[in-house]
Amino acid sequence: PTNLAKKIGGLLKTIKFTTPKDSLYTFVELFLFKYLSDINILSSTENFDYILNLYGKDGRSEAEVLYRYIHEPREKISKLFPEAPDKTSLINGFVFHADKDADGNYISNNADATTFHEVIKLFKEYEDTDGKFIDINRDFKSKLFETFTKQEKTKENAGKYFTPLKIVKGMVDMVDIKEGDEICDPACGVGKFLLEAALKIDEPFTFKNGHVVKKIKLYGYEKEMDEKGSTSGYDLTTILAKANTMIYFSSLFKDNNTLSNIKTISRELLNETYFSSKTILGTLEKIDGKQYDVILANPPYYQSALISKSAKDTGFYTEKGLGVEGLFLEWIIKSIKPNGIANIVLPDGIFTNVGNKRLHEFITTNCYIEAIISLPINTFFNTPKKTYIMTLRKKRDVAQIQDYPIFAYYCASIGETLDVYRFDTDDNDFQTAVNKYNLFRSCKDKNKIDDYLKPIFEDDLKLKLFTINSFAEHTAWDIEKRWTDEEKVKMGVKKADVIMNLDEFSEYLTGIVADINNYGEAIKCLKS
Repeated sequence: PTNLAKKIGGLLKTIKFTTPKDSLYTFVELFLFKYLSDINILSSTENFDYILNLYGKDGRSEAEVLYRYIHEPREKISKLFPEAPDKTSLINGFVFHADKDADGNYISNNADATTFHEVIKLFKEYEDTDGKFIDINRDFKSKLFETFTKQEKTKENAGKYFTPLKIVKGMVDMVDIKEGDEICDPACGVGKFLLEAALKIDEPFTFKNGHVVKKIKLYGYEKEMDEKGSTSGYDLTTILAKANTMIYFSSLFKDNNTLSNIKTISRELLNETYFSSKTILGTLEKIDGKQYDVILANPPYYQSALISKSAKDTGFYTEKGLGVEGLFLEWIIKSIKPNGIANIVLPDGIFTNVGNKRLHEFITTNCYIEAIISLPINTFFNTPKKTYIMTLRKKRDVAQIQDYPIFAYYCASIGETLDVYRFDTDDNDFQTAVNKYNLFRSCKDKNKIDDYLKPIFEDDLKLKLFTINSFAEHTAWDIEKRWTDEEKVKMGVKKADVIMNLDEFSEYLTGIVADINNYGEAIKCLKS
């Protein structure tokens, strides 16, 4: 329902002058109100149709209908999905207000009641043309973030929310998920890594004997706090992650549709999966010794003197990794179980910055490097930075030496356009990389590729296998330099250099001078 979100966002901005974030809060709440109504979790006396039909009935005012929504359906949703200790629920921010005056009259200021009515009508119009909210696209929450944050005046941190679903699914496909696993995302955003990992298990969550039975355990951590120490109210990403989980596993809620059951599912699945912190360090505040079978993450990457100092004061971070991403990488490695797997999105600075040499040694001492996949610039919305996926497997014994090669792949495409529109494309190097990595890790002897796989590997210029010894030098971690210019031209990621002799170069310069003179004449004409 992206177009619906755009219409409502525009309405709220025009009439109520709300910020994009407040608009998103409000849209998410009303979307969930409609969704819970459509899947019959809200009863006929508290659902969307009930509120819609109040308008014009028995002379009720718009202010009264808004007041009834706030004190009836909204309170019911709050009871169904109780707050966690971090104060997040399924609904938390709201821009509409209504009250009663001393005489019992319903009142609402700032056009709230009228605007709320217009929003309800837009939801109804959507239903009339596109149907009820029954089957929701799994990428909807990220699309919502894109819809609203594209309106922000300052977007420097917007990219942290958007890991394209194609990247998420590919990274999940690169790891094995089995029953009993504990899976973590230390910077979980709207929860896509965890939810896609859960889908690899048949019926990961069931409800029996009054409790949620979990075949796997998910742990998603986020923080909601700026570096000056102030909070922005509620952690919107954690709220969206919980809503996302309900959409992914809506049958669990629909099939156990009583107040008591849904409250239990909300506590045991939603509140025990996602944890929002309001400290400066958030997830990085402590390494508590808990270790996970699988870690999937796209941690934030930027420089922060305050976070670096705060992290140093904890005494946990000894490897002096640069930037927030360096701290997260150390946290991740220390939090993987022996023989556990981490699949992480990392910026180029982890690989190219000489200040990370000690961190490199920490990686190779404690982990096997299974794969490094180079992603194209603009893979992540509004983040024009070079990024990579690094796959690490924790050693059981640091004395062990990696005796098999590292799978490396140079991606020029990811199956969607690398612009704000994100249209699907047929060109998808990333999916090819995932498929070939899975073939590579299936080989019994990775030093001797199975005969039937050799043509698949040898005919692909974008694939290379590197020995761990070749990573001894810091500069070797920048894997893109290991492809020659000639190879890059053949792969189509670099244009061939045009070589001119002196006469050709002289003729080329003469043409440039002639063009400049023509432009000069044109400017004179414009001035006159």
